[in-house]
Amino acid sequence: MAEKFCIFCGKKPEDKNLEHVIPQWLIRLTGRERKDVFVNFPEDHKHINFLNFKFPACTKCNSQYAILEAKVKPILINVLDGKTITGADASLLMDWFDKVRVGLWLTEMYLNPGIKEDVQPHFYIDSRVAKTDRMLSIQRVDMQGKGHGISFIGTNSDLFKYFPSAFTLLINDVYFINAATHNLVSPRLGFPTINKAEFLDPFNGKVLYTMGQGRHKIANPIITTFIPNKDSITFYQPILKEFTIDPLVSNDKYVIEHSYDAQNGLGGVFVQKGNVGNTRYLSQNDKTGTKTKDVSTTVSNMVMDTIKIQKIVHDKSAVKSYETNYIANTYGKILEQYSKTKQH
Repeated sequence: MAEKFCIFCGKKPEDKNLEHVIPQWLIRLTGRERKDVFVNFPEDHKHINFLNFKFPACTKCNSQYAILEAKVKPILINVLDGKTITGADASLLMDWFDKVRVGLWLTEMYLNPGIKEDVQPHFYIDSRVAKTDRMLSIQRVDMQGKGHGISFIGTNSDLFKYFPSAFTLLINDVYFINAATHNLVSPRLGFPTINKAEFLDPFNGKVLYTMGQGRHKIANPIITTFIPNKDSITFYQPILKEFTIDPLVSNDKYVIEHSYDAQNGLGGVFVQKGNVGNTRYLSQNDKTGTKTKDVSTTVSNMVMDTIKIQKIVHDKSAVKSYETNYIANTYGKILEQYSKTKQH
């Protein structure tokens, strides 16, 4: 039997509690609380009732993240309804996506203990929420009468297994593409960039980074190889929490003016509507609408979008491994073949 660990801190659970990786309020909101669903979309051999999709946690850890859930619930409902949210709301929403993304990765360790032995994770939810650059792209999908529900794409892919930095979540008819890693958006949002990275200890993930001066202006596209859908809204947030002692970060006026908490490395949120530039900084109280047009797409397109962002995030990461480089190259060939197929 696999050793039990808290999904938040990674330690043996104290005063053991259970965490629903997909929160109960969201399950009920979509009307799927009494229905089995695919663990991964569009195909997977495992089915599960989401209310039973729960895993060990310390009572203290679970209580702390329950506060985040309570704050995010009205924000996510507003996004699903296409209503206005603030910059601070978008930042909290991306905290929640960090939590869900890493939580889904860790649940694969529970569902398949062999993966944990192979991957040997050295981080958990608590060490990944709001720790690196991140993005969240939102669009509405014409589901062609297929009804409401929750599905996630990419969490059972080979690259996600080693590099859980990007996935897609489909809630009813709203399609969320989420990604996070160092250097993902900071360089082209004008923030300092990582010029070099080297492992200090590959067994615990410690890395030495060398920083470079930021360009102090926005350059579109924000992620050079990722172009959002023309009917999407995309949020970007640079996060430099590991680099606040570097004078290129701590003394940078541009960084200070475009951060929510510069002292702790929390950059502000930037928003882009569509895909032709127009990226702007949102102060914590600035508001933006989240209503977008419905787009017609296919399951294959959604899967390929997810594969593409997983490869992009891997390629932009400062630290990679032989295994992930090999998988990412394979993804590149899949995307190239899919592109040729669509052209014909």
